[in-house]
Amino acid sequence: MVIESRNNPLVKKLIALRDKKFRREFGEYIVEGVKQIKEASAGGCKISAVVYAKSYKGELFSADSVYTVSDSVFEKISEEVSPQGILAVLKIPDTAVYAPQGKCLLLDGISDPGNLGTILRTANAFGYTDIYLNGCADPFSGKCIRAAMSGVFFVRIHIGAIEDILAALSGVPKICADMAGENVCTFQSLSKYCLVIGNEANGVSDFVRKVCEFTVKIPMRESCESLNAAVSAGILMYELLSDKINL
Repeated sequence: MVIESRNNPLVKKLIALRDKKFRREFGEYIVEGVKQIKEASAGGCKISAVVYAKSYKGELFSADSVYTVSDSVFEKISEEVSPQGILAVLKIPDTAVYAPQGKCLLLDGISDPGNLGTILRTANAFGYTDIYLNGCADPFSGKCIRAAMSGVFFVRIHIGAIEDILAALSGVPKICADMAGENVCTFQSLSKYCLVIGNEANGVSDFVRKVCEFTVKIPMRESCESLNAAVSAGILMYELLSDKINL
């Protein structure tokens, strides 16, 4: 059966999942396109439903539920400029706060979902597998998912009160990113640590800054006031690695 009505309950739910409130309510989020769905499956994500446009002729996927909708309905559901005709509904993973297994990130107030997604993508590339979010954008929004380019499927995201996050990070050296810090290029590498990246406009909050044992900066020309938060995070993540050869 092909769903052709935009008033269909499934269609209404998929549109509602664009909103953080409903993502939390249903415990689900959407990814679009064959590559993203493949990566989500490879990352062990639970696929609860797959939705195809009627004209879709590509690769098929298994899920608890499979639906076909008219092309016009799919365009209504999709947030892509050029929809591929396939999307999947994924279960939001456990985001409880617990201790990291290795080097990790604490993102303190990253408000732009594009920046957050880019940081998650880079964290996955460099092996920062535990990411703690304090007052950040929703990592399961469409914009963040697109920017993360599958990175969100291969890291562990922890969302909670800053007190709980800091308790989980007890005993883990925390390295604050700040222009008043030590040159990261000469900083002595650590085997286990938490890199702290602050808000795009205001940097790391005073509360979090006070619990950081180290502070590092990226050396740059005086004519450059600052770098984008995601760019800075990427540079620092790489420079702090103690073993760049065996990534």
